[in-house]
Amino acid sequence: MAGAKNSNFAEKLTPYLKQKLVETSEKYGIDSEEYKAFERQYLKSEDEDKINHEDRLRHYQSEVHVHYEGKALRGVERLYRRTILLEPTMVCAAHCRWCLRGQYPQFGLTENEITNFAKYTGSDEVKEDLKEVLVTGGDPLMVPKRLEYIFSQINKFAPNIEIIRIGTRVPVQDPAKINRELIDILKTADPIKLEIGTNINHPSELTVESKKAYTDIYKAAFKIYDQSVLLKGVNDNVEILNELYDGFRYLGIESHYLFHCIPMQGMEHHRTSVQKGLEIASQIINSGSVSGRAKPMYTLMTDLGKVTLVHGTVLERNEKNELLIQSHYTIDDFKFRNPSWEVPKSCFEDKNGFLRVWYPDGKDDNDGLQISNKKADMEHYFSIPINRVKK
Repeated sequence: MAGAKNSNFAEKLTPYLKQKLVETSEKYGIDSEEYKAFERQYLKSEDEDKINHEDRLRHYQSEVHVHYEGKALRGVERLYRRTILLEPTMVCAAHCRWCLRGQYPQFGLTENEITNFAKYTGSDEVKEDLKEVLVTGGDPLMVPKRLEYIFSQINKFAPNIEIIRIGTRVPVQDPAKINRELIDILKTADPIKLEIGTNINHPSELTVESKKAYTDIYKAAFKIYDQSVLLKGVNDNVEILNELYDGFRYLGIESHYLFHCIPMQGMEHHRTSVQKGLEIASQIINSGSVSGRAKPMYTLMTDLGKVTLVHGTVLERNEKNELLIQSHYTIDDFKFRNPSWEVPKSCFEDKNGFLRVWYPDGKDDNDGLQISNKKADMEHYFSIPINRVKK
């Protein structure tokens, strides 16, 4: 998932994805939603080079910046009380054009660095709070032997860890990699519980091959959860997402988050308005169209971290098309988890000591996609008139 998106974030597709582009173009045509589901996610667009100077290179401020036994811990992030994140590699099977780590430098962790991470995770300094490790990148399933080493070191040095989560797109990018050898490596995490976090954005990605990959993971007794991204021209449509979440339910995949596409350099053409996403999410959640066990949480990735939209979360909009988001994060909590953390410029405390953050909204255009004009519904969720502007 790494590499500077501005000019040198290269196109990278697996033979499998190239085959799907050909198959969908021949079967449905290049103007079809089935084809665009792959094209807009994997083929470079000139719109990526339209850079707003205010757009940021990172999706949030989260690096831990700690040392253990005199050695810096690379590839480590911590925002939340129970979870610490480890990036052992920045290599992926393919490059998603909306990648949130597309601006990150390339690196890979050594065994010594992984061991130091495990020792830190199990140290007296943090072990009381830390219960989960999220292994992401990059894609950890691209380096299975390194993943096996991570499991062994966490089991050895961090008995406080109860769950390891693996973030991966391999099942929809190169499903043949989900083979018996890889499944056996995943089983070496035992006795720690292992969960597979994946990202699927369109029903067309649920091919015969990818369904088999997810089924093999599920049959190996690993929980699978999905974190989809709302992408303009890919899945910003109620019918598409209903079909997608139906597919998850009957594959044994838990619908976790539906993320509003993050505000980063070169991403504007992927981003709908928050309002449109909320209308779509509301129709999915409140219509009875999908199982109650298949409904996602509509969530923003702000400079503070994740904020799920509920009544009273969005407070106002300013003249720069930014939304003021109410969180229940506090400075003390962040400092306790991460002493190097600094309050982002987009954030400030409210009168109760909770942090508020300005979040750049996306824009909707006239590309034929449908958006509701029910302002009353939006005001119910936002708690303010959605078109109100504060200068």
